[in-house]
Amino acid sequence: MVRESYSIVVEMENAGTIDWHEVGVGIAALAREIKAATDLGYAAKPQVIFVHPGEVGETPLLQGEITARVPELGMAATVVFAALPDGRYYELKNRGIAEATGDIVIFNDSDTVAEPGWLPALLQPFRDARTVAVNGHTYLGHDDFASRTFALLWIFPLRDQDRRFAAKRAMNANNCALRRSWLASHPFPQNNGFKVSCTLLNQQLRAEGHDMVRVEALASHYPPRGLRFFVWRALVTGRDADRKYAALTSISRPARMAKALRRLASESWRVSLRIAVHAPGTGMPVWQVPLAMAAGLAFNSLVFVGQFGLAAGLTRDDVERIPAFVGHS
Repeated sequence: MVRESYSIVVEMENAGTIDWHEVGVGIAALAREIKAATDLGYAAKPQVIFVHPGEVGETPLLQGEITARVPELGMAATVVFAALPDGRYYELKNRGIAEATGDIVIFNDSDTVAEPGWLPALLQPFRDARTVAVNGHTYLGHDDFASRTFALLWIFPLRDQDRRFAAKRAMNANNCALRRSWLASHPFPQNNGFKVSCTLLNQQLRAEGHDMVRVEALASHYPPRGLRFFVWRALVTGRDADRKYAALTSISRPARMAKALRRLASESWRVSLRIAVHAPGTGMPVWQVPLAMAAGLAFNSLVFVGQFGLAAGLTRDDVERIPAFVGHS
């Protein structure tokens, strides 16, 4: 049986907010996974497309950095580089889709690290010709109080003992695979939001009768750092929540403001309960749990400010970009 070809799109927007050692770890894991998949009989020398938001003239610098740090990638895959000056997260992914030649397009980010077995797990469901989309499991890494708190209140489920939350994740844009035949006519939709387009794409999938096949394709995401990131990410999460509601449910301002109030109540309770139940599994000492709950309530309060402000027209629906002061994103 001939296995279908595949292309892997790696957006490099986030590489600007983490150090190159960490980027190299993720790319080395990618090379390992490609070799493992090839050894299992999947298509050899798949296409790996790095898309960056810089000028075309910066491409040789990126190519040189990746080649020097992970020379084994060039032996395992056909490496392609593409530039989209000032491109945003989903725009970079769409640029990668345009470059892809494989039957299956896999999305990976520059700040994620695939665990062993990640790539075969994503590819295996496509043996069924009816499979259009496959979703992996991304979790947030943690190594101190702040990162453990982020992991507990974040949009990603925890790595272990969090299956109920994982089952609710619609699409991980940094850890999923789709058939190019469908994706070519369904790129990530344009939206001013920071992380909205994947929700809209998932809605298109469901509207056409396609379900995301969920697999244990595990990948860790580097933890966010710093108070400024905490504040900014909470506010943009709120604005994105309003954008999703407006796009999928109602554009009515009163309805959107009411949704912001309902979300504040439900998420504050959910996050507090989640921290109480799952904190021990992250290695968080008992005495830090109340502090984490307080941080969670502060985060959700800022989310409300962002969501209600946009819903009420107090803030403009500007295009979201990662600010220069942000650390890990």
